[in-house]
Amino acid sequence: MNTWKLSEEEKENAIRSIIKQGIVTPKSRIKGIIDTCKSCTFSVLFFGIGDCVFLSILITVCLWLFFLEAGKKTILCTVFTLSPFVYLMSFSLTTWKEKILQLYEITMSCRYTIRQVTALRMIYFSIGNMLINTVVLAIVSRNEVAAFWKMLGLSFSSLFLYGMIMLVFQIKGRVYLSVGVPPVMWGLFSLLFSLFYEEQAEGFFLTMTNGIIWLFTIILFIGFIFMLYSFSTLRQGGEKQYAVD
Repeated sequence: MNTWKLSEEEKENAIRSIIKQGIVTPKSRIKGIIDTCKSCTFSVLFFGIGDCVFLSILITVCLWLFFLEAGKKTILCTVFTLSPFVYLMSFSLTTWKEKILQLYEITMSCRYTIRQVTALRMIYFSIGNMLINTVVLAIVSRNEVAAFWKMLGLSFSSLFLYGMIMLVFQIKGRVYLSVGVPPVMWGLFSLLFSLFYEEQAEGFFLTMTNGIIWLFTIILFIGFIFMLYSFSTLRQGGEKQYAVD
């Protein structure tokens, strides 16, 4: 049909339809993320890096056992500083291995962007970290329900806080800095925390109610999800999406 035969109303409807298809809305972005989660399999996300994930879990479990055997009285501070370790180690080791063995380039040949793969890995690393912490803290609390929920809230809040620190560098496009700087920052923070402020912080955590701790946890969780959403849907100049047959 020739466009000159269309009525003005039909032309306007056609223009609105074209514009609507070209505009990326939050709803369409969320749908795109969900579709990617469904189609991006574990074999793609963790291609060649299963040993890194296993090593991260093993090292973290050994650290938890070490601190438990040491019988430290400042258990809440230990929970707060040690909780993001699976996430920290998994992300750092996988990125390092992919760069050394050029698996990073193989990932780029998939039909998912590096940004999408990274965002999904961060989700799975977070879930895995949360599950491990939950099991460990259930053992540590020794059936003390109130203590378990307080430690679990502190554990999740430190995990989300660390994830937000990493995402700041990722959103800014500082990929390599996000691998090295946040672990160093968290390590120095944990060291200074334990050397100079451990007893004061332990007392502060003890005075906090479970409701306040979980309120901060929810706030940090919302911040983490918002930043992860912004990162996964961000389009920077020169970014491409690679595909395979």
